[in-house]
Amino acid sequence: MKILPRTEFGNPILRAKAKQVPLSFLKTKKFHELKKEMIYTMRRTHGVGLAAPQIGEPLAIAAMEMRRTPTRPNIEKRGPIVIVNPKITKYGPKKASDWEGCLSFNGVRGLVPRPESITVEYWNEEGEKITEKASGLWARIFQHEIDHLNGTVYIDRVADTKTIMTLGEFKKRIVPKRK
Repeated sequence: MKILPRTEFGNPILRAKAKQVPLSFLKTKKFHELKKEMIYTMRRTHGVGLAAPQIGEPLAIAAMEMRRTPTRPNIEKRGPIVIVNPKITKYGPKKASDWEGCLSFNGVRGLVPRPESITVEYWNEEGEKITEKASGLWARIFQHEIDHLNGTVYIDRVADTKTIMTLGEFKKRIVPKRK
């Protein structure tokens, strides 16, 4: 399997709303190959999420997985899952800021405020409708990936642009505090 090329910031597909996916597509060989390649690419590039527009596919599909990465060494494993046509139906009342990066913004990090908890509806890869309450990092990953499917990128949500930094600076100044 190969790492899929990712679209980078500035590519118009990252600013477009992704197309809703017919559930019949979930039974196709193309979907199963896409799903496997997205998960493989996400893992090999040290991401915790990857939306289809980030690989040039304008479809409302994303792969997600919480696992240890070089910049989040203490994550509890969850997933991988593939979400199709997701939508957030409820936002919790409290917000928290945390650091985010993006596979389409190679080498950049920023501090992003987001609701700490959400309720989300999506179709799983078997075509079952799921309603899930998510909190913490899992909720943040859902929000980040769903933003991609709506044409929003994380730097749009950075409250203070002075927090944006290179990955090198992030690893020197922020990652050691997480250990």
